[in-house]
Amino acid sequence: MELRERLRLALQPRAEPSATATASPAVQTALARPFLRLTRELLLELPLRCVETSRGVVYLAEEWWPLDYRHGRLPLRDALGLEAAAMSRLAPGLSGPDLLGAAFIDVETTGLFGGTGTYVFLVGIGTFEEASFRLRQFFLADLRGEKAMLAAVAELLAGCRALVSFNGRRFDVPLLETRLTLSRLPPSTPGLPHLDLLYPARRLYRRRLPSCRLAFLEETLLGVEREDDVPGWAIPALYFDYMRGGRAEPLRAVFRHNALDILSLVALLAHLAHAVSGTPPADSDDCLALARWGESEGRLTDAARLYESALENGTDEEARTVAVRRLARLYRRLGRWEDSARLWRLKADDGGAPDGRLEALIELAKLEEHRRRDYATAEALTRRALSLVETMSVRGRAPSMPLLQREALEHRLWRLRRRASQPLHVAGHL
Repeated sequence: MELRERLRLALQPRAEPSATATASPAVQTALARPFLRLTRELLLELPLRCVETSRGVVYLAEEWWPLDYRHGRLPLRDALGLEAAAMSRLAPGLSGPDLLGAAFIDVETTGLFGGTGTYVFLVGIGTFEEASFRLRQFFLADLRGEKAMLAAVAELLAGCRALVSFNGRRFDVPLLETRLTLSRLPPSTPGLPHLDLLYPARRLYRRRLPSCRLAFLEETLLGVEREDDVPGWAIPALYFDYMRGGRAEPLRAVFRHNALDILSLVALLAHLAHAVSGTPPADSDDCLALARWGESEGRLTDAARLYESALENGTDEEARTVAVRRLARLYRRLGRWEDSARLWRLKADDGGAPDGRLEALIELAKLEEHRRRDYATAEALTRRALSLVETMSVRGRAPSMPLLQREALEHRLWRLRRRASQPLHVAGHL
């Protein structure tokens, strides 16, 4: 009977949850006040206009930029007309027309960690329209108007063909969908393709830049320098100040911050598209990053071509070591045994780090053993590796990889001797 009663209570119709059900104390305080009436003077403090909808009043700010407008080094139009190669790498499954109809989205919230108690109070959506870039910013002037604002946002997104964001997959969109669910509204972006620029940016720059935060990428890659910008951590407090006392003027900086974020999405998309276009970049570090990316996604031939370009263009010693090692292994996966052996020989004789030379000697020994069936040469290479380990031991160093430890090398040497003693071994070819 207890279980039946619990099921009955769980399934019975529930009243619509109040806005204070999961709100933070600061939000509950704001909701306890009388309804905030935006006077004409208050509207003048923010770049807003009132739009009447079937669900209530929506407060909206709007700006237009020409396609030739430069946000940093690049004009906005560079985000359009992306090459097919760039599209396939950045956004598999999307086409140029999809991006032409995409929504560039960024939200400002009452908290930085999400959760059902976090409100979305500003939603910026940028779209390419009428040979211009149009930005609409939906503002939650009073928490009681949340449903109307969210419905207007959902209606706009329903007419878009894709989403473009920065960390939107993990923050902006899930939080927006949570607020829609709590307001008993349908999802705004069901099945809509989503290009989150954080991930390709990390693919290209996480090994080269100290941070892949949007603000750092703006300054480093796009040439954007924000002056007197409000930091993200301060934004929730500015909104709470507004809710408590109606001080709207400080929120102008939040609107500007959100607008700059949207423009940076467009410029960053253009920059990334240039970086991943079909021809190998002139920058060897870009080549190396793209090669890693292609290799991780199984585009082995393209990856090999990019590693080769990185080596041809010249790079620092550390990057060159990485490129040679990965390319030699990639050649082996592609069945290019001679090319693989050539690179390992160069690595074994280059006088570089002992670990790298050890690995090259063992990889060469493997090729001689398994491809040529030349056990004598494989044994000689293994002896060289053991001698190098001895030298490292005297200097107080040890190989970093288990396969290069003394015990592993001695076992390999024993196996090679045993195989060499067996008759009828015919030399093969790499």
